[in-house]
Amino acid sequence: MEVPPPMVSGSEPEFVDEEWLSKRVEDILSLYRTSDTMAFRLPPTAFVRCSRGGKTRALKEIAKRLKSIVHASVIFVSFNESSDISSWEQVDPLGALCRRIAFAARRNRKANYDSDFAKADVKPEQIVEWLGRDPRILLVDEMNNCNSLLEKSIPSTNLAEFLKKNFLSKEDQYLVFSSHIVSTVGQLSSYMDSGSSRPIAIHELPLIRNVTNAIKIFRWPELNAGKALFYGLVPALIHIARLEELRKTQHLSFQKVEEAIDVCVKDGLVTDKSVRYLLANFVDGEKRKVMKPLHQFMNTAEEEKLRWIPIYMTKVLDSLEFSAPSLDENIRVALRRIVKLFNEFTTVEKLSGKAWESLFLLVVIIRVVSGKFDEVILPLMNNLSMDYSISFNQFIDTDQKVLEDIVDVDEIVGCFTEPDRYPHVAIYQPTNASFPLFDLIIAVYGKTGSRKLYAYQLKEGKEIPKHNTSLVMTEFEVCVLVRGQPSQGETRSKEQWIIPSKSEIAAFFGESGKHWTPEEWNKLMIGQTFEKGEEP
Repeated sequence: MEVPPPMVSGSEPEFVDEEWLSKRVEDILSLYRTSDTMAFRLPPTAFVRCSRGGKTRALKEIAKRLKSIVHASVIFVSFNESSDISSWEQVDPLGALCRRIAFAARRNRKANYDSDFAKADVKPEQIVEWLGRDPRILLVDEMNNCNSLLEKSIPSTNLAEFLKKNFLSKEDQYLVFSSHIVSTVGQLSSYMDSGSSRPIAIHELPLIRNVTNAIKIFRWPELNAGKALFYGLVPALIHIARLEELRKTQHLSFQKVEEAIDVCVKDGLVTDKSVRYLLANFVDGEKRKVMKPLHQFMNTAEEEKLRWIPIYMTKVLDSLEFSAPSLDENIRVALRRIVKLFNEFTTVEKLSGKAWESLFLLVVIIRVVSGKFDEVILPLMNNLSMDYSISFNQFIDTDQKVLEDIVDVDEIVGCFTEPDRYPHVAIYQPTNASFPLFDLIIAVYGKTGSRKLYAYQLKEGKEIPKHNTSLVMTEFEVCVLVRGQPSQGETRSKEQWIIPSKSEIAAFFGESGKHWTPEEWNKLMIGQTFEKGEEP
């Protein structure tokens, strides 16, 4: 059977990672040539990426490459783009799939697609007869758009069994699909085999690894590391951002974000606890902690960890603040600050000292609000219960001075006033460049009002402060020097500073934040090779 290849628009930029494409095609062909047996259940291949993350383009490129290599029917169908699954098709997802397979095989691509498609009634038996015994590979784009896969039912089971029988049960048959949520992958697998789930070969789509190359690919001279990271290093999102800048129109719709937040609010999912869990996900990546409607706006990393994409998550956090007025005021204030700090990075060309301070503050706020303390950099838990309030540059009596005018540590500490409730975490960020010793001070008040101080200095490189600070530092519980280029060894102490190691800093910044540290930022700028299995 000769099936026309999927078309890629001539206006699309070149595919960003030929090495990734070749490797994925090699993996698919290896499985395609393998038989499904009782001892080895042939795993289909799934590509997972956020909404508007380039899944359609990737599957089209894979389909084209497969067609040039293998003597088989390579069939690309989509539940997205012009063939977005309609509400009237949701009751019969197998019929919707068969209809798309039939239309993918047609030679007359100029026919009235919409009119003919709506009238077509294609039976599974017809597709089976058409397939015959010929070798075939089916690629299904946006499988997550089949709503029936959300729960086990006769329609979802019929679809899964059809895919298993006709694209996995024999050698020279294979199934590839994409989804923007991992749950689709697991559900489809469980529906195929009663009693236990069939394994799935899950792959992420490629990310931008070199800003210089990305500037050439997207013809965007103004692209910098800050912008690239803000868009999650996702090529499709960067391409959309470039189109928006060129055409002065909005191409990336956030309607899905608003709809997802509406569902969360309507279903009673938005609570102080669930928002804290969402923030904690920035650190631990745990999927189970995130409200399910929000999964589609995050990247799926190794071991099904969810990783933040700031362009989406800023909209999520912004919408949560305005859509859920019952949220605790501490959380609402924190959400505003997190969004502001993320947005500032779109204008950062390189991770300067100021940007490094803001990035560290962002992670501190996320950890303090979510209660994700650690034992080295933010060891606050021993002095707190979870019912604590939070403030930012508040509770200061500067005697007519503004915070920016204070240059002495003793003076600023002496200006701290008692909070209006206990326990409490007060975060202070002196912004004056003439305040040389600390970039961040945290005052922790216990239940009885006892106070402990924690201080931080942020250095982009490997420097250790040369100030004679021993007397001042005795007032603080912990003084931490967080370097942008930390040592590879263990966390150590020097001249009353605790100096976290590279691994300790990566752990502090968490599943999402560890890819924003100055070291990783610099790798992105120079295109340095990343460690095996590691993303930038």
